Amino acid sequence: MVSKRKWLRFDLHMHTTKSDGKNITKEMLKTAKRRGLDVIAITDHNVPNKFNLERIRKKYGIYVISGCELSFLSGHLLVLGLDSELIEKKLKQYKIKEKTCSVIARKKTIRGILQYFVDNGALIIAAHPKIPTGMMSLRGNFLAELYEKGLIHGAEIHNDDIEKKFKRKLYRVWHNLAKKFVLKLEIPAYSNSDAHIKNRIGNRFNMIKLDDPTKLLETLKKGKIEIRHGTRSDL
Repeated sequence: MVSKRKWLRFDLHMHTTKSDGKNITKEMLKTAKRRGLDVIAITDHNVPNKFNLERIRKKYGIYVISGCELSFLSGHLLVLGLDSELIEKKLKQYKIKEKTCSVIARKKTIRGILQYFVDNGALIIAAHPKIPTGMMSLRGNFLAELYEKGLIHGAEIHNDDIEKKFKRKLYRVWHNLAKKFVLKLEIPAYSNSDAHIKNRIGNRFNMIKLDDPTKLLETLKKGKIEIRHGTRSDL
């Protein structure tokens, strides 16, 4: 029998005016729906978003995952599906301020924060790892260590904002570096827009065979599941 399950389309990385994005949450939601996405995560830098998820779903017809982008100089990490109060509590404990720029933190501190978030049920994805400059990007050894310890569940190998900044030739260099490393370690690979402006939402996205968006995070945590990548660009 042919499966009738739907392919959910999701983009788990984008920003609003609460950090360095250009559009408010309402505008991002409307655009995401118009572009055919079923699930999104709004991930402002070190700012956990407080949403009434059921109200958003009824009003905009889209499922939103609460989240934020932990922004350290040694790497950025997407924290998804965790209550904002838990995130705020931990960031306050380590004196990490809600601001757009990346902050300095020891690797021991990063491990401790991630362990707390994972223990409380978060899905963690490494944002744009292996950028050659090393700034704001998890380096290979640290990325491998965090994955082996179960402190991250996946890593981006496509990121539309990086494509926008790097242009085509340099973007291909980064993509190949990230893809080779991530697939070698068998880390689940993600493709996200990292949109800082509404018209770039969904330029990169993922697809998974699932009918219930509320089960997306738990399904992704299992790791061994087919995730297809989509793009609106020619790359």
